[in-house]
Amino acid sequence: MGSSRRFGVRWQAQRDTALDSVWSDRSSADPKRRRRFALPAHSKLVLVLLLLTAHCSLLTGCRRDMQDQPKAIAYRENSFYKDGTGSRPLVEGTVPRGYLRQEREYYTGKKSAAPSATPQTQTAATQSTSTPLYPDDVETIPMTITKADLDRGQERYNIYCSACHGMTGYGDGIVARRGFNKPSPANYHQDRLRQAPAGHFFDVMTNGWGAMPSYASQIPVEDRWRIIAYLRALQLSQQGNSPTVNDRGSSPTVREGSSRK
Repeated sequence: MGSSRRFGVRWQAQRDTALDSVWSDRSSADPKRRRRFALPAHSKLVLVLLLLTAHCSLLTGCRRDMQDQPKAIAYRENSFYKDGTGSRPLVEGTVPRGYLRQEREYYTGKKSAAPSATPQTQTAATQSTSTPLYPDDVETIPMTITKADLDRGQERYNIYCSACHGMTGYGDGIVARRGFNKPSPANYHQDRLRQAPAGHFFDVMTNGWGAMPSYASQIPVEDRWRIIAYLRALQLSQQGNSPTVNDRGSSPTVREGSSRK
C-alpha cells in the first residue's frame, strides 16, 4: 500500500515537470507571440485616461439644469419672434376652459334675443307707459330654486347685502344708519323694484349701480341668482307692510339716523 502511494506521487511530479517543459519550449520558440497582446505601461495609462475623458464628456453633455434650458418667458424680449416679445397673442376666438358660457340668460341676466324696437311714430306718453324700464333683462330666474337655495341666498344676502340694504331690504342697513346715505341704499319694497325683472338685480350685482360696486368677484353666478330668489321672498313677506317710502325709496329710519351726532 505504501509503495503504490509513493509511485502515484512520483508519477504526478513527473507529469508536472513535463508540462512545464512543454510550455517553456513554446514560449521560447515564439517570443513575438507572447508579446503580441502585451501593451507597454504608458499605453495602458493613456487608454485609461481616454476612457475617463469620454465618460465625463457624456455626463456633462447630457446634463442641463431647468433654469438654464432655452425657453420663452412671458413679457420678456425674445429675438426668436418677429415682434421681439416672448408673449404670444391668443388665437382669435380662444375661450378659457370653463368660460364658454353659452347660456346668456344664466351668465349675464340678459335675454338671448334683442327686444323689438319701439316704432318712432309713437308719442312720448305711449312710450312711457308701454316700454319697460329694463327691456333686456330676463323676467324670471333661469334655474330651479329649492329650499336649500333660498337658505344659501339668505346667508349670502346677510353677508354682502344687509350691511347697506338692511336685514329686511328697506335700505336701512348699518352702513346707511352711520351716515353713508347720499345716495341712500335702495329699498327693495318700492314699486319700481317690486316690478323690476330678476335680471336687473343680477346686472346690478355683476356690474354695480350708482355708489354700489360690482360684487362679481365675491359672489359666484349661482349665488347671485340665489340672492335674487331670497330678495323675492323678502318682497313677498313685506308686501302691504312697508313703511312710508320717499321718491328714492329710502326708509325714514335712515334719514333720522343720519342726523344724529
